[in-house]
Amino acid sequence: MSERRDHYDVLGVPRDATEEDIKKAYRKLAFKFHPDKNPGDKEAEQRFKEAAASYEVLSDADKRRKYDQFGHAGAEAGGGQGFSSAEDIMRHFGDIFGGGGGGIFGDMFGGGQRGPAPGRSLRVHLDLELKEVRTGTKRTLDVKRRELCEECSGTGAKKGTRPSNCTTCSGRGRVTINHGGFLMQRECPHCDGRGTIVKDPCKPCNGDGLVAKKRTLEVRVPAGVEDSMELRVPGEGEPSTEGGRRGDLLCSISVAEHAQFTRHGRDLLVELSLSPAQAVLGTEVEVPTLDGRATLRIPAGTQPGTRFRMRGQGLPDVHQHGTGDIIVIAGVDIPKKLDSAQRAQWEQVLKAEGGASTGKEKSFFRKVTRMFE
Repeated sequence: MSERRDHYDVLGVPRDATEEDIKKAYRKLAFKFHPDKNPGDKEAEQRFKEAAASYEVLSDADKRRKYDQFGHAGAEAGGGQGFSSAEDIMRHFGDIFGGGGGGIFGDMFGGGQRGPAPGRSLRVHLDLELKEVRTGTKRTLDVKRRELCEECSGTGAKKGTRPSNCTTCSGRGRVTINHGGFLMQRECPHCDGRGTIVKDPCKPCNGDGLVAKKRTLEVRVPAGVEDSMELRVPGEGEPSTEGGRRGDLLCSISVAEHAQFTRHGRDLLVELSLSPAQAVLGTEVEVPTLDGRATLRIPAGTQPGTRFRMRGQGLPDVHQHGTGDIIVIAGVDIPKKLDSAQRAQWEQVLKAEGGASTGKEKSFFRKVTRMFE
């Protein structure tokens, strides 16, 4: 599983599923893939952990809201649980695996009729500049996606004919099997869960029910998005041939590196080079911002590494929790070569300080020596 699956698809629930629907779906999957029922089956163990990770997100109202808007990166902005073993999962979600009618066995034999499968979600890539992150932006995208075939209205059957019910599952899309004494349901292998079989396929769509088309969409990118974040546009994926909801458009965000600023969360770091005279005497300098340039006052006696904070000039938080700052880091540019006039000036400074060897200089070297010790 190299690409992370949609949490709703993992649990097999629609995007408007209730909290109880999500809990019930998770209990069924946990029962089906529990390592105790599938000893030595690494794939079942992975599916068990995957279902737990999806339930952790969708059962938490705040994480679910962030996931619905920003995908996996949004849900994990505050840190994810992460499960290392089945025992870890059982400890974390022990309340829904308790005994009695509400335990893990409670919903396994209650019918389990599935809803229509959703359409396929699509993925695009958005490259942003840092300035667009500060303000938010809109992008117009030409998206290739499949739409319902007009010839067969999405049935996949030749015009004038209809798909017939699958005889293996009697049109239900699910079959019941006996697994170690337990009756369990799975997708019908004959019709791939559709419940119908197309005997005479439609030519324009080759029996698929969908044909490729190009659509122009406008996507709004909110301010404050982060690199590698995933933006979800609900309902802009492909339609379902079974009458389910449309898939979504998933926009993977990539923020280009800036020539001057280094991003640190909501803050922007920029280095400022001062001359020795500016650092000693103080001055006013112009510094860059994403909106232009601003004036910053440098006090006399500024030391290398001093940080100045320009409040509110950074990036907004994507979850609307305030705006960061620009942090200016002062450095002192020591000249490597001096002409005769400059050298004379520095010799005058050195003479005014008391010569080549001063108490301050000795104190400085003692501090450096202690640092390395």
